[in-house]
Amino acid sequence: MKFICAKESLLKTLSIAENVIETKTSISILSNIYIEATENKIKIQACDSKINFFSEINADILNQGSISVNCNKFYSIVKKLPCNEIYIDVNNENNINIKPNDNDKISYTLKGIEANKFPVIKENENVKYFSLKQEIFSDMVRKTIFCISTSENRRFVSGIYFEKSENQIKMVGTDGKRLSFIKQNIKIDNNIDKSIIIPPKILNEALKLCTANAEIFIAVSENKIYIKIDNFLFISNLLEGNFPPYEKVIPYNQNIFVTADKQALYESLDRISQISDKESHKINLNINETNMKITSEDIAIGFGEENIKIESNIDNFNIYLNYSFIKDVLNVIKKNKIIFEFKDPKNTVTIREEENNDFIYIMMPMA
Repeated sequence: MKFICAKESLLKTLSIAENVIETKTSISILSNIYIEATENKIKIQACDSKINFFSEINADILNQGSISVNCNKFYSIVKKLPCNEIYIDVNNENNINIKPNDNDKISYTLKGIEANKFPVIKENENVKYFSLKQEIFSDMVRKTIFCISTSENRRFVSGIYFEKSENQIKMVGTDGKRLSFIKQNIKIDNNIDKSIIIPPKILNEALKLCTANAEIFIAVSENKIYIKIDNFLFISNLLEGNFPPYEKVIPYNQNIFVTADKQALYESLDRISQISDKESHKINLNINETNMKITSEDIAIGFGEENIKIESNIDNFNIYLNYSFIKDVLNVIKKNKIIFEFKDPKNTVTIREEENNDFIYIMMPMA
């Protein structure tokens, strides 16, 4: 196998492959990537036990062939080579020569493995894709993925619940203490209605490739999800289990409203967190019609108080909340104003973006 390709294109693919591969596995072959040179392209595949990654790169193919090589070492060498084009040559003993195409004074050799020992997974060509704007997909994922559980004992809530109908897409994330819900009214040509739980890894990798104006293509089979972005394809197993009935958690009878400036609130929470209890993250909010007083106390450290301007329809309302839960959602909200909605100090708290009823974040108060 012998080919020449652009360093920038190869690096972009290898950086994704590096994130995909299972670095802690006892199966050493899963630390490798599969490379195949055919016609005018090279195909690269990486996988771990849960996700597969495919990419195609334009290249000048001098000799066709295939090989498997350690991803980390290959990526590290290519990244540091001082050139715009990479020359790759694989001999009959599976040794991989790597050098700049225009510089014979630099050369590295890695030992490869026969390609047939790599667990190559073929793309399912029968699945039907539908498209979304990458900007929409990215916004929906970012506003839910931070909320999922990290517990291995609750795998059914360690992913994003994805519900698709002909005219709408919904995403939900929860860890049992809070819940984030977003929907988009979108006409989709693919008329297959589906409700699935998507693992976070494939979504995080797809997010890294998303831009504002391009399309992302998604397909779902019985137990897998397929995500295409440009010349990249991800395939992942879906999570099994029944997602909690999230609709029952969303409150509809809250009558206390507070509008606050997102940046001012975030900065106050960031400062007061320095003196809050590091385990509970507990703060107190005391609210009147124009002011929110935020206080926190750690017996061993001291006491802190912040005051920010707000607009509210109640005077002298008091509630205890987890400041990190609030900061998490403020990080993904784009609007300058946020709205708190309450019923009383013991019931769920809702946070929304101003002028956006398609996104809702729900958290429990603290005692």
